[in-house]
This record gives sequence, C-alpha cells and structure tokens, in this order.
Amino acid sequence: MIEVEIKVLILDPDRYRRMFMEQGGVYKASFLHEDTYFNMPEGLRDFKTSDEALRIRQSVEFNKNNPKEKKTTHYLTYKGAKLDSSTKTRRELETKVEEGVITKEILILLGFREILTVKKERELYEFIYNEKKVEVLIDYIPTLDHYFIEAEILAQGEEKVEENREILFNFLNQFNITKQNSIRRSYLELIIIELIKRGEFTLK
Repeated sequence: MIEVEIKVLILDPDRYRRMFMEQGGVYKASFLHEDTYFNMPEGLRDFKTSDEALRIRQSVEFNKNNPKEKKTTHYLTYKGAKLDSSTKTRRELETKVEEGVITKEILILLGFREILTVKKERELYEFIYNEKKVEVLIDYIPTLDHYFIEAEILAQGEEKVEENREILFNFLNQFNITKQNSIRRSYLELIIIELIKRGEFTLK
C-alpha cells in the first residue's frame, strides 16, 4: 500500500477545526502516539541515507468528548523511501503486535539501534472528496511546540500516486494550503534537527 501524504505547518488549529466541520469533515478519534524509531544493525544499510524508517508505535486512542475511555494498541511499521519531490508519499507496511516492549527487546537483541522516540498528540478527521476517503490529522508535536496538518490518501500502487497527489493538493486548497506549504521531512527528521540545534542529540 502506498501512503500519499502531505504535511504542513499551521499556526491556529482551532481555525482548521472550524473549517473542517464547515467542509463536511467528521471527527473520528484522538490519539497519543509514542513512536520509537530504529536504525539497522551496524554494517548493514543506513536508514539515514536510504530514507527508510522502522518504528514501534504505542497508540492510545480516545474520544475528546469522553477522554477517560482509552484503548492502547501497538504497531510495528516499515516505511520505504519517499517516492516524489513534493510530498511524503511512500510505501508503508504496518502490523499490530501484542507487546511493544517485547518487540523492542527483540529488535535490540538482533542488533537494531534505537534512535529516538517521537511523541504526538493527534486528532483524526475524515472527508469524502472526489469519491476518495481523505484522512486528515491535526498534530501537536511537544518537542517542536508546533501544530501540523497531515492529510493522506491510500493508493493501490505507484501508478496511482500522481493522480492521488493532485486530488490531495486540490482538497487542501479549500483550506488555503498550497504545494509551497508542503513539508517533506518526517517528524523524526524535524525533531533531530531541532535537538541538534539545542545540543541535545548526536547522530549515531
């Protein structure tokens, strides 16, 4: 499955919440995500240069209208290199795992190197646009102290990427978001850049 994804920085999340509802968006759920990223064992290919990613995600799901009821799920996710020069579109493979801690221990015993844990606070909205399901997240990244929007469509193959990318940019134009606003760096990359500036991280 190919995840056609566009990310932009926003300053006023409440404004976009209002616009989403006005444009037919449906609030689906809120999440607290903790994504722990790994690099390959020493001597094998380096994800920093191959533009791949491997992570374990702890996902706590709840409804913002009833935040006491929460469901925790763990996932193991692989992401391939980005497929174009304007978005974060890439192949993604994800599966649930029963125990995140045990999965992490297995990876470390196999020589995988833990890089960083990224924390996200997220709200998921769903739209139907041009007969496509579009999922939109309003994200707050505590380490960066910034809000972002991530919008995505799932494509069945690489031959559908360009078509879905244009649909997604047209969808975002409703909210005055253009191609020039697109950020290709992942949250992991943005956080590492920020932590290096602060002198709090050294590349491994």
